[in-house]
Amino acid sequence: MIATVASYGDSLGVQFSKSLWKNVHISENDNVEIFVKDNTIIIKRQERNKHLTTKERIAAFRDKTIEENPEIDWGKPQGNEIW
Repeated sequence: MIATVASYGDSLGVQFSKSLWKNVHISENDNVEIFVKDNTIIIKRQERNKHLTTKERIAAFRDKTIEENPEIDWGKPQGNEIW
């Protein structure tokens, strides 16, 4: 496929055919990562995060060390709070 670079406001852009996007499994509203490697522009579909159940999230949290799950400092008490 040969495409032409066009001006879009203050940016440059290239349109790709839907068949090209289908071949790489990218759809409208998907997030993509764009980077340059060896003077080549690479567009890579960002992997979707797997939906975790509450039990899976708790298990993942428990398996981490304290350094990976540090306590959160909420600051000094305000008003009539008792800690």
